[in-house]
Amino acid sequence: MASALVSAFTGSMDSLLRKLSTMLEREYAKNRRIEKDLFFLRNELSSMKAVIQKYAMQNDPDLQVKAWMKEVRELAYDIEDTIDDFMVQDEENPDEPTGIKAFVINNIRKLKELFSRCNIAEEIAELKSQVVEVSDRRKRYKLDESISMASDVAVDPRLPAIYAEVGGIVGIDGERDKIIKLLIEAEADGGSWQQLKVVSIVGFGGLGKTTLTYQVYQKIKGQFDCAAFVFVSQRPNVKRILLDILSELGTPGNMWDHERQLINMIREFLHDKRYLIVIDDIWSISAWEILKCVLPYNNSCSRIITTTRVVDVAVTCCSSFGVEGHIYRIKPLREDDSRRLFLKRIFHTEHSCPSHLEEVSNAILRKCGGLPLAILNIAGLLATKPSTKDEWELVLNSIGSALDNSNTLQGMREILLLSFYDLPHHLKTCLLYLSIYPEDYKIKTKDLKRRWISEGFIAEERGKRLDQVAQSYLNDLINRSMILPVSMGYDGSVQYCQVHDMVLNILISMSTEANFVTIIDGQKPFSLPKRIRRLSLQCNNSEDAVTQTALTKQSSLRSVSIFGFTKEVPNIVNFHALRVLDLSYCDWLKNNHIECIGSMLQLRYLVLYSRFISELPERIGKLEQLEIVDVRLCPIRALPDATIRLQKLVCLNVSVVTKLPEMIGNMQCLEELSHVVIPSYSIRLVQELRCLAKLRELVITVEEPIEMGSYGGQFREALVCSLCELGRQNLQDLSLGYKGNERFILDSLMVSCSALQHLRKFAITKPVSMVPKWMSTFASLKHLELYISRMAEIDIDILKELSTLLYLRLVFTGHAPNGKIVIGSQGFQSLKDFSLICFISGMWLVFAPGAMQKLQTYHLTFKLPEACSDGADFYFGLGHLSSLQHVNVIIVPVGSTNEDTTTAEAAIKSESDLRPNKPTTETGIWS
Repeated sequence: MASALVSAFTGSMDSLLRKLSTMLEREYAKNRRIEKDLFFLRNELSSMKAVIQKYAMQNDPDLQVKAWMKEVRELAYDIEDTIDDFMVQDEENPDEPTGIKAFVINNIRKLKELFSRCNIAEEIAELKSQVVEVSDRRKRYKLDESISMASDVAVDPRLPAIYAEVGGIVGIDGERDKIIKLLIEAEADGGSWQQLKVVSIVGFGGLGKTTLTYQVYQKIKGQFDCAAFVFVSQRPNVKRILLDILSELGTPGNMWDHERQLINMIREFLHDKRYLIVIDDIWSISAWEILKCVLPYNNSCSRIITTTRVVDVAVTCCSSFGVEGHIYRIKPLREDDSRRLFLKRIFHTEHSCPSHLEEVSNAILRKCGGLPLAILNIAGLLATKPSTKDEWELVLNSIGSALDNSNTLQGMREILLLSFYDLPHHLKTCLLYLSIYPEDYKIKTKDLKRRWISEGFIAEERGKRLDQVAQSYLNDLINRSMILPVSMGYDGSVQYCQVHDMVLNILISMSTEANFVTIIDGQKPFSLPKRIRRLSLQCNNSEDAVTQTALTKQSSLRSVSIFGFTKEVPNIVNFHALRVLDLSYCDWLKNNHIECIGSMLQLRYLVLYSRFISELPERIGKLEQLEIVDVRLCPIRALPDATIRLQKLVCLNVSVVTKLPEMIGNMQCLEELSHVVIPSYSIRLVQELRCLAKLRELVITVEEPIEMGSYGGQFREALVCSLCELGRQNLQDLSLGYKGNERFILDSLMVSCSALQHLRKFAITKPVSMVPKWMSTFASLKHLELYISRMAEIDIDILKELSTLLYLRLVFTGHAPNGKIVIGSQGFQSLKDFSLICFISGMWLVFAPGAMQKLQTYHLTFKLPEACSDGADFYFGLGHLSSLQHVNVIIVPVGSTNEDTTTAEAAIKSESDLRPNKPTTETGIWS
């Protein structure tokens, strides 16, 4: 658990060291005493960080070492809070007065600064004495002498997977046969059947990669001249692995001491043989780069199988020999296989569960999430207990603590923790943070990255924005199978992710011990830590007295997040250290509940969703650290004028009824501005938009200007000029609504299209009668949404010109064309996701052979014809979409019978089944 303590510590320490360096550059640091003490703090804390990282290399640190590590972590938090207070005070810059008033105020200010510097010097001296005391304690108790460096585990935790009884393995036959087919099928590929073949099996720890691979190995090794199955592990001993390969091949290698000699010996032995080599559990590309040297490329039908938890490693393995390899992503067990394995382990039969245990067994299996390792270990624990509902519910409710305390589950915990220990410290910190989310919660990746940034977990990298660095952290965790993607975008980006329940339980356990996150979920009472740093309130609509207790006198709170709807309004007064405040589930918040927000001077991240909040406090302008404000579901009439003082604000999401301050151009850091309505009388606001040079995402609706002389023309010209200027700078995503004549959309924007050519996403939310001709000039557009009142072939021809388009959403709202519109083989060659919503009776698109060859997902909402004769009325051409994977159809049955609806559903399913890959098909009825 030391690794978790270090991760919790590192996340705050890195941020603190950066801030100490910043303080040394401030004016008051020129005071010799302050400067000397700041240097001491920075150097001493850097040394402590190095010592703690050394302690973390132990498997089980001494209790005194753990206690000292916790003490340093809490001290680092306290020092950072104090430093933040100093820096906020130093940044305060009130409006400069003039005249006699200025003379008086300036002299008062100088006196205040003098007292402030004295106060800072005293505070820093006090912090120094605390650091010295903690450092001396380490020496006094001789903690370094207790260090015994981590040694190799005596028994390899993968051995049970190798020697598992074949009869006890459930759900493996199908996957085993698929992999064998991948290995053997290459022999029928024309002239390439003799080539070396690589298959890399990749997946999350505990999914059964070793068990599956060993069964494949046992099944086919007799077809080869020689075979070997070897383990690698996190810290590979290359010489031992090479000797294992030689031993498996039946060739002694003990006479050689050097790795190079062993490599040469293996290569010489294999060069003319048909070999099968399995290299299990590769953790890094560097380890594979060494091991692949022993595997000669030959034309003897040799086969290599690798397993790994890391996608990048699998990709490298498959591309190493200049031949096409196969990546096989192992998946969790299906529900029926999970149940069979569970019952077989407990009751020695696959199909019999006592009726009184049905419900609780289903709940336990849901927690296991198809993870064979979890199913077997928890079933093994239940096999030792009485088969009563009470006993099984105790296990269900205490799976998290059981992972810590049960010897039966210790092996599973160790295997799951291997992936965590392999992470660099900055990724461990980010992963631990996911413990704030409830089980099975779908985490929006965009919000997660913003939270990481607001918490200070993301380090600056030259030439990159912080959100780009955060994205690289997220990609790395997904690549290592620590975070599971659950919703992918058309461009391959992960929109939502989850953490497997078993991993979440371990993260919660580590976060609790490290006082990194405190969770209150109303399930069981527990003692709260003296100082809560991050609080996750997971509500279930029940009144929870612990909630207000947790929020009382918690001035050290840095983060408060509420999940699950609750009528209880949390008391958030005096949270001066708060960085993150997410009250998106507090629908009963009112204006008076948020008046105190103006005193949260460290606040970076603010989310409020409540229909009762109609205004933000004027003091919000004092929150100069604020980076994220999301109040899109609050009917706020107008933002305070002081909002323009938020110079660090990156994202501002408001509702369509919210009026913005006209001087919004002062908010130079804004990168996202959404759901803004610009009134027809506000030409100043339109002009201010062009000043937002960093703006990347803009969602606006513009009202039709009142024709008063030349004012209307000036308004339109100002809007076009602002969009042009934004397009020349950083604007990538634009959603534009216009409450007025469509001629403005169809004609006026033609002037600006050359400036908007690097847009990647564009939406016109006002219905137009045709596709604007200027749209075909967009060179980089990937995402397009249009509302169209009429559609004709010429409109399709314009859209075909968008060669980079990956996502297209069309909403038909008006007149039907003459007959069906046929999508031919020309155009749309990159399109992957197409959504068509049509409320015109009997109107939809028909796909001809060769159409949209890369289309993977098709969403169709259509209105049934009022008179249908038979299934022939429903023809879509879905069978011609060669890459189709998912079809989702919503039928609007207005004026039709149930029989018509059934016929339409059958026709859609029949056409989908024409594809050899059998895309998944979902149909529903509009209600």
